[in-house]
Amino acid sequence: MVEAEDKGICVMLEGFVDATAMLRPGIYALLREGVVVYIGQSKKPLSRVEAHRSLQRRVHRNAAPGWLPIKAIPFDEVHVLPCRVEDLDIVERAMIDLYKPKYNLKLKTPHPVSTEFNLTIDGFTVPFNIVQPTHPPLLRRF
Repeated sequence: MVEAEDKGICVMLEGFVDATAMLRPGIYALLREGVVVYIGQSKKPLSRVEAHRSLQRRVHRNAAPGWLPIKAIPFDEVHVLPCRVEDLDIVERAMIDLYKPKYNLKLKTPHPVSTEFNLTIDGFTVPFNIVQPTHPPLLRRF
């Protein structure tokens, strides 16, 4: 289907999914049956996710060496959160602490992260870990 717009022609691809976020730096989440099993970061998430997928196939054939730095993670769904390269470490850490994925063993912490930070995506800023002011408890006097 082709639609004409004031600024030119816009091509709508029926049935396609926009995967542009996979080409930009970001945090990716691998899910298995609806559960987040791994959170990672990459300047090229598409390549990294494919590396996880191909390594998983090699593990099934017993052809994957154990010294590879990337993990073979069984997953059936991928989500990507685009972000600036400078923010990759802190956002990845916050997402791991939030979801506590099964395969992020080295970065798990028993307590939530309390570092405050803002993430700006396409002009929208989302605050994370904002500490809400606490009010003293109400005292009842009888």
